[in-house]
Amino acid sequence: MRMHTILIAHRDAAFADDLAARLRAGGYYCLIECPGPWPPQRCVRCDHGYCPLTEAADLMIYDPRLMAPDAQGISHYLAADSAVAHQQVPMLLAWSASAPPEPGTLRAIRAQAPNVRLAPHDPAALLKEIGDLLEVADAAEAPK
Repeated sequence: MRMHTILIAHRDAAFADDLAARLRAGGYYCLIECPGPWPPQRCVRCDHGYCPLTEAADLMIYDPRLMAPDAQGISHYLAADSAVAHQQVPMLLAWSASAPPEPGTLRAIRAQAPNVRLAPHDPAALLKEIGDLLEVADAAEAPK
């Protein structure tokens, strides 16, 4: 079985830590965690058009509210930017049940990146969804 790298980009550190623990318990050990940029820093993706963390990911799990300004000061949903930059990499949007995003946020991200999916809140369903997405991505990469 191939070792997959999963990026968790989430501003809620407690949620990200809990999510990472669930993923490790499910057999996913190669995890990258990113809380997003903290002002006054800006996101590398917004400034340079790439992110070294997403470059290594086989699957990305993003906080839909994670935003950052570009050099012109225009704010971007980082989930949408990363999903567009890496269309071959599956992405799930995840959040804690106590802090759901606004429906308009989800619509805006899905308008830019229609392949982005919403992560199930149930731990078993989440692990199944991740496994299914990685299986499809692996099959797409396999030599024909």
